[in-house]
Amino acid sequence: MKFICTTCNIYVYDEDKGDLNINVKPGTSFNDIPDYFRCPICNAKKKLFKKILKENDKKTRQKNMYISKNKIKDEKVTYHQIRNNAREQLQGICAVNRVCDGNPDRFCMGQSYGSNIGLGGVGKGLSFTENIKSLDKIKLKTRLISKHFEPDFSTNFLDYKISVPVMTSSLSGVRICMGGSISEIDFAVAVLQGAKNAGSIGWIGNTCDEGQELTGIKAVKKIGYGIPIFKPQKNNRLFELIKMAEKSDSLAVGVDIDGVGSTNWELNKKPVFRKSFKELIELVDSTDLPFIVKGIMCIDDALLAVDAGVRVIDVSNHGGRALDSTRGVAELLPEIVKAVNKKVVVTAGGGVRTGFDVMKMLALGADAVLVGRDIIRSAIGGGSEGVRLFFEYLKGDLRRGMIQTSCNNIKEINKNIFDNQLK
Repeated sequence: MKFICTTCNIYVYDEDKGDLNINVKPGTSFNDIPDYFRCPICNAKKKLFKKILKENDKKTRQKNMYISKNKIKDEKVTYHQIRNNAREQLQGICAVNRVCDGNPDRFCMGQSYGSNIGLGGVGKGLSFTENIKSLDKIKLKTRLISKHFEPDFSTNFLDYKISVPVMTSSLSGVRICMGGSISEIDFAVAVLQGAKNAGSIGWIGNTCDEGQELTGIKAVKKIGYGIPIFKPQKNNRLFELIKMAEKSDSLAVGVDIDGVGSTNWELNKKPVFRKSFKELIELVDSTDLPFIVKGIMCIDDALLAVDAGVRVIDVSNHGGRALDSTRGVAELLPEIVKAVNKKVVVTAGGGVRTGFDVMKMLALGADAVLVGRDIIRSAIGGGSEGVRLFFEYLKGDLRRGMIQTSCNNIKEINKNIFDNQLK
C-alpha cells in the first residue's frame, strides 16, 4: 500500500519499497513506522498521511460518500468539515489545499502528459496560475468613515433575482476528472440544488463519458432550475441538445467554445469543433432561450458574439485547462467589458476562491462571477449542502469586504475600491 502526505501532497511512502533515506526497510508496514516519523519533505506528522485508494477501492469510497451524505443531512456541519471530507473522496485527484493556485508542486499538477487532467491545469499550468496572480496583484482600499448600511449583495441575472452575484461554472466529468466517488447525476443534482438553495443559479456541463452526455439536462429537469452548457460539438447535435434543454425548463442554454481544447474529450475520441460566426448565429437563432457563449478571451471573439445575438458572454480560459500561457482572466476582463459596452451580460471566472476575489471581478466590470474548482470540492465533500455552505462562505466574505470598502450594494462595487496606485 501507498500513503501520501496530505500537507505537501508530494511525498509518498510505498510499503513495498520502504525508504532507505529515512532508514525504513522495504516491506515495512506504514503502521509499524514510529509515531515520531515526519515527512522528509515538509516535516508533517505521521497522522497527516492518508492511504492512496486503488481503483478497486472505489466502491468503498462511494459507500463512505453516501454515509457522509446521510450524516450531513442529520447533523449541522461546517464548511471546514465539508472540505476535509472532499479531501478523503478526492484522494489521488485533489489534495484540497488551503491555497489552490496551480503551483507546479501541487499534487493535481502531476496528472498531465497524456493522462486525464484531473483538476489541474494544462501544460505547465501557467494559465491556471495567471488566473490567481492577476487577482492577487489587485489591492483593495479600506474606506470606513461613511454611514453604515447592511450590504445588499443581491442582483439580477437574465431577469432572475439571485441572492449573490455568483453562480457555478459549467462542471461535469465525475469519473474522468474527479475520481468517480459519486455518480455524474448525483454530482449534477448537488451542484444545481445547492446553488438553488443558496438563492443562486447553477450552470452544468456535459461530459464525454459514455452514456452520460445528457446528465446535465436530466439534472436541470429534476431540479427544475439551472443552465446546461454544452461542449462545441457539431451544430446538428447541438440543435438536438438545445431542444432537449428547452423541454427541461432550462433558464438559458450555451456553448463552452473553449471546450474545443478539452484534453478529456480528445482522450476519449469525442470530436469538438471551433464555431464560425455563421454557425454561432445558427445556434442563437435555434432557440428562444437566452444564449450564452462561455470561453471568451479576446476582444475580437467578444464583439463577434455580440453581433451574433448572444445574451451572455463568459470571460474564461477554462480554468487554465485548455490553452497554456494565456493571460489571467482578471487582467483581460476590463478590456472586454469596455469593448462590449454593456451590449451583453458579462460573467467571468478563473481563480476565484473567496468573496474578496468576487469583489475584484465585479469591480473590474463583471456582472456576475462563476466558480468551478471549489464547487467541485463542495459537491464531492457534501452534496447540495456542501455547495450551499460554500455560497454562504462567499457571502460572509463579500459582506465583510463591502463593509470594509463602503459599498452598500453591488452597483457600488467599482474600481474605486482598488488602491489608488492600481486604478
